[in-house]
Amino acid sequence: MEEFLKICRLLYDRKYVVGSGGNVSIKKGDKIYITPTGSILGLLEKEDIAIINLNGEVIKGNPSSERYLHLEIYKKREDVNAIIHTHSLISTYLSLIDKKIELLTPEGEIFLKNVGYVDYYPPGSYELAKKVAEKTEDCIILKKHGVVCLGKTLKEAYIKVEVLEEQAKLTLLKLLNSF
Repeated sequence: MEEFLKICRLLYDRKYVVGSGGNVSIKKGDKIYITPTGSILGLLEKEDIAIINLNGEVIKGNPSSERYLHLEIYKKREDVNAIIHTHSLISTYLSLIDKKIELLTPEGEIFLKNVGYVDYYPPGSYELAKKVAEKTEDCIILKKHGVVCLGKTLKEAYIKVEVLEEQAKLTLLKLLNSF
């Protein structure tokens, strides 16, 4: 769980999440370890981490309000063992102005390959969970909401969060330069 807590702190310190926004999970066997609802990722302790099973039954704690999003992805994608949902500022902003993130560097092409998009659905809703789980991409923009990055490992999902936001910043700079 040390890596889990470290990644949560990095997400908070780098401002990919603010306040109690965003959530993180990992799947180990038939258990999902997930950040608790209303938590501040930068202040999490090991004992705060909630546990649910693949049926969504709570084993420990108060799991994230986005737990259905995590559950549906894990049910559809056997290759995914880690999910990070952030409210990354520039990625979210570009979704507000209907601008797709361009993969402008080799890192973007290598780590992200493609970016998926989902229309707005209320946070925590089953509709949102189903729409995101239908996507085949590992990085998904949630319109007017944030991003979801998937990985075989938590480190892999985290790298995608960073690279996605870098590509979003470059896309915005390119857009501003075109005026």
